[in-house]
Amino acid sequence: MTAKLQHPLAQAYLDDLERALSGADPRERADTLASVREHLTEALPGNASSEDVRRVLAELGPVDAIASIATGAAPATSPSRPTRGLAVVATAAAIAGALLLLPVPVVGVPLALIGLVAAIVHLRTGERSGRPLARAALVVAVLTLLAAAVLALTLLAAYESVPTQDPVQTAPAR
Repeated sequence: MTAKLQHPLAQAYLDDLERALSGADPRERADTLASVREHLTEALPGNASSEDVRRVLAELGPVDAIASIATGAAPATSPSRPTRGLAVVATAAAIAGALLLLPVPVVGVPLALIGLVAAIVHLRTGERSGRPLARAALVVAVLTLLAAAVLALTLLAAYESVPTQDPVQTAPAR
């Protein structure tokens, strides 16, 4: 094995590829690994830096994509990555919370909170699709929760300012 292929990044890539090809036909597996090794040997300079290796590996593409071509299977997708659906849920919950705030505040406030949390989760994942929708949900949910707080404080202040009256006692007539 050449020194280029002994770089830790290249070796890790080749090990991952070998594992991904474990279910492939042995001949196809050997051919694919040989082709990738040959490509790395040709593409990497003699004194390859980590950046050089990363660039060449990025050009090769993900291990799953190479393995899917070799085995004829569809490339694996990551189920843990959120999709635009979370942004849609956040927006729907935030809007429903805003619409229900006055008629049914017991439902409107929790929906706004759900919209807020879902929007924050979507924005923190780094997922680009649905980002404007999640931002809109965030704004609507925050405004709804602020309106709920203002309404609650207004009602509390109004309740405390109502004077309490003692029952009027009438004096007996003489």
